[in-house]
Amino acid sequence: MDFRSLPSWFKLAAWAAAVAGTLALMQAGMWLLNWSGNVLESGTPLLVVSLLTLLLLMSLDRRPLADYGAIVGPTWKRLFLWGLAAGIVTYAAYLGLSVGLGAYSPRISEVGPARLAKAALAGLATIPLAATQQFIFSGYLLAMLRDRCSRLVAVLISSALFAVLNRIEDLPSFVEPHTQRLLLGLFLTAGFLSVLRLLTGSILVSTGLLAGWLMVRRVAGRLLLLQAVPDSPYYDWLSGGDPRQAPVMAFLLGTAFVTGWILLLRRGEGKVALSEQALHADFKRVFPFSHPQVLVPLDIWLGRLVAARFQVGMDYLPRLLVILTISAVNTLLTLPERLILPWLLRRRRVLDPVFILGVHRSGTTHLHNLLALDPQFTTPRTFHVMNPHGCVFSGWLLVPVWCALMPWKRPMDNVPFHLFSAQEEDFAVAGACGLSPQWGLTFPRQWPYYDRFIYPDKLDTRQRRQWQQAYHQFLQKLTFWSPRRPLLKSPHNTGRAAALHTLYPNAKFIHICRHPYDVYRSNMHIVREGHVVLQLQDPDPETSYEARFLDNYEAMESAWEADARQLPVNQRVEVRFEDLEQDPLAVVRHVYQQLDLHISPEFQRRLARYVADQADYRKNRHHALDEADQRRIDARMGRFLRAWGYLPDTPAEDRHAA
Repeated sequence: MDFRSLPSWFKLAAWAAAVAGTLALMQAGMWLLNWSGNVLESGTPLLVVSLLTLLLLMSLDRRPLADYGAIVGPTWKRLFLWGLAAGIVTYAAYLGLSVGLGAYSPRISEVGPARLAKAALAGLATIPLAATQQFIFSGYLLAMLRDRCSRLVAVLISSALFAVLNRIEDLPSFVEPHTQRLLLGLFLTAGFLSVLRLLTGSILVSTGLLAGWLMVRRVAGRLLLLQAVPDSPYYDWLSGGDPRQAPVMAFLLGTAFVTGWILLLRRGEGKVALSEQALHADFKRVFPFSHPQVLVPLDIWLGRLVAARFQVGMDYLPRLLVILTISAVNTLLTLPERLILPWLLRRRRVLDPVFILGVHRSGTTHLHNLLALDPQFTTPRTFHVMNPHGCVFSGWLLVPVWCALMPWKRPMDNVPFHLFSAQEEDFAVAGACGLSPQWGLTFPRQWPYYDRFIYPDKLDTRQRRQWQQAYHQFLQKLTFWSPRRPLLKSPHNTGRAAALHTLYPNAKFIHICRHPYDVYRSNMHIVREGHVVLQLQDPDPETSYEARFLDNYEAMESAWEADARQLPVNQRVEVRFEDLEQDPLAVVRHVYQQLDLHISPEFQRRLARYVADQADYRKNRHHALDEADQRRIDARMGRFLRAWGYLPDTPAEDRHAA
């Protein structure tokens, strides 16, 4: 059953059922723990559960971000800041009018550093809150309802849900006049924002406008700048205790809604020009909730920050704050597992793995996804590598949250990405001990330092032993619930075959290559679209990933070339990405035959179904290489071009796919 094809009413019903079921489980847990109270006494649990389950529905829908108006193009700052400024000015003007007419009186009180800090944090917190609300209500819900209902019905229903969920803690008082006026104000607010989203084709302006309104409201409240004057003849009209329930506010919002609707009828819905990526690289650079190692323990993070001398760019401070906050919570959550489990697993045997090798963007992910369908293997999943210290027991508590928040595509291409997708174990090793080149993605000014962890022969005895221990302990955890043969994929293992063979003498190695021109172009693309979501500092052009890529490319492939000669014939096999792309079933059969592996009927069925499902997959497209880059690649990779069957004297094909 394809969730995307289900009707809107069914998805809404599933959402309501999921919310009710989750709250029932929470209430049952409170009773079991003998905690008094009702889970609905506060509206926070219901609101949080509602938002998370809606995000989970969105992940199941797997629709393009453009459908939700979540297109963040090159002008995203201008659009968002315009909306933010308009929100601040209009709400501040309304409060100024209220002061001028006597509904409020200015309140001059002592404002110390602590209160200013709290007010500033409260104001900044409105931005992610507004973005979340707009993404869900003016984005997902509006788009889903728009598919099945008229435009007006979609706006009315999504606005009503916005109003109810924002005041759900007042559920018993919904029959009271003041609550009904407040619900009307929230409904009109959501309606106007929805119309604005349809007019512009994006949620950026509406998000900025809502954030501006919330920012002025919260800062004024935290600083106690205004005092209500109930005796004023204008109090009930302009405030009544909350401007959102005031008749004048309702009139202004209603007028804005009607005006926007008339413009919508005349102009039609706005369309944003689509580029290759829904999220512009400049936005990814400042987005704080994107680091895959956010669950790594605090002591590992602090060690990496000390090594970087705390050189974090100003733009990345919100990302660092989010990382350290979540890391601190998960450090406590995983502490028992981290201390006890290695001791319990110290004698646990791990079957010799099957390793997939090949530098980044050589097709390792595609091959990994194919072979991971084989039931004889167990392979690391996203939730394993993101939380290496809590992936056996405690980490499962976070699975529902991460299922809802995870993106459904990788940030640099169209490959599906979710909590249970196959991932490379090197992220887990990085989170377990810090001895990994993956940390160079976070601290790109230290690429030369972290690059040496690609090659075990560059490590001293203590570091090599620490890396081996972290690697093996992760595999012990990986096979705790599924004691099958590990299937592992890490591009950096291309330079480690000899060290891995020493650890696991009966391991199998699959090396995949791809035309170096395509590999180079795709890696330059991944720097712009992928690395930017991970870094905490801007790279040094002299030692950046781009500057060092060809050196590492040649070094890793040279290391594999030398190590492969020492491996038995039935423990190594070579494949080309172009052959895998053209006939994946034939390549898989060749790999299994060369490595003396058995293809089960179940694996054959899964493989055929997966290949059929991937028929519509669209790869990234890039510009052709210029002559200077081609000459550099030919000079460094010429012997591999010949060895792999790519003739350097043949004109390069127009290889757009990456």
